[in-house]
Amino acid sequence: MQNENQAWANPMPAGLTALTIAVFIFYGMFTGKVTGSAIAIGGIWLICGFFVQIVVGIIELKEGSVVGGNTFTWFSGYFMLATGLVWIFEYFAAINGWKFDSHITGYTWLAITIILWLEWPALAKSMPLTVFLLICVMNLSLPLITGINLGLLDPTVYGPIAGNMAGISGLFGAYSTAAVMNNLTFGRQLFPFPGPIIRTVSIDKKGPAL
Repeated sequence: MQNENQAWANPMPAGLTALTIAVFIFYGMFTGKVTGSAIAIGGIWLICGFFVQIVVGIIELKEGSVVGGNTFTWFSGYFMLATGLVWIFEYFAAINGWKFDSHITGYTWLAITIILWLEWPALAKSMPLTVFLLICVMNLSLPLITGINLGLLDPTVYGPIAGNMAGISGLFGAYSTAAVMNNLTFGRQLFPFPGPIIRTVSIDKKGPAL
């Protein structure tokens, strides 16, 4: 039995697993590996990822992680739950001929893009290298996803580019998940897992020290 005073275990593998599944879904959708009829099933999987990431976000916040806790929490709500529900709605809208303005989704992706781009320094200082690379590649795909949803970019041209970036993000996510899980379980570095690229510098009379 776990000691009640023991700190919570690291939830990052669960959160990264959910994120990895999500970006692989985007990879399949945007690159045309699956047809539009798969959108509802993809939406269900994203909604399932919401439940995983909200738990991870709450634990990260409890442990004092401002960046990880907040990022996983809002990812769970918008990247997972909202996107999943929208996809399911779009599936039934296509079947029933419902009319709606899909450009509103582009503005939500625009907000996500702006936020993540502005948070880049905090992510670089707090996230392990491979997790940061996951976010970097995903960040580069966000303007394309935004442009497609706003009707500014041709999805047949830019969709596969965004999709392949999502696939690369998924590979970084899968590796990071395995690295955290195995390294923590064995108590040593089985998988190389470098820390953040920005390290805190403290300055005293002896000069700067990392």
